[in-house]
Amino acid sequence: MSKAFYESFNNGIGALNHTWGKGIDTSVPGQVTVSGNSGIMQKPWGAAAGQGYGTYKIVAKLNGADEPGPAGLLWPGDDKWPGPEMDLVEFIDGRPYGTIHHKGSNGKDVWRSKYYNGVNEDLVHTYELKWEPGKATFYVDGKNWGSYTTNIAEDYANGGVNMTFSIMNSNKDTSITVYEVSYKPLKGSKLEEETVEEGSWDANGMDSTAAAAKSSSDWDFA
Repeated sequence: MSKAFYESFNNGIGALNHTWGKGIDTSVPGQVTVSGNSGIMQKPWGAAAGQGYGTYKIVAKLNGADEPGPAGLLWPGDDKWPGPEMDLVEFIDGRPYGTIHHKGSNGKDVWRSKYYNGVNEDLVHTYELKWEPGKATFYVDGKNWGSYTTNIAEDYANGGVNMTFSIMNSNKDTSITVYEVSYKPLKGSKLEEETVEEGSWDANGMDSTAAAAKSSSDWDFA
């Protein structure tokens, strides 16, 4: 069963301890900066890894030369791609965006994107995705940027795979700084039980904006 999850990065990479690359900077408590060809994520050990239906949040800023490279996303728990990848924030064509990926009938990656026009990715924002049966909705700082209702993956409890938090970068000129990630199970579902899994969960702080106040996807896992 998926459990509520919160990671503050007060103790380095915390629960996002599946890593690659040399560009992981944990020198400042409460944040992690990922640069170069590097990443941190929850370990994608199988279909039940990570979390299922619910609300996912990533508080982060994208740094660099306004080029593709940084991303805060949800990676399939079984580590199989093409598959159900969900990007809360990436950058391309001069603007940040959110994306839903799925495996097409030809076995190749298919994606659809919501562009966050007017959002300055160089500043700290709360990027949010609500994943429900047959629906995925994007938010930035609480503003609804739209939903998709077709080709939405099912979670593990409903015959699909769960998703793991991932912070990645693939460009020497860019980086991403993340301040917190959190997950809250879908209200009213069989995944609603909210129990500490990992990280520094504070039941009174899930919706806190404290971290914010502190101021296409083809990833290579080799």
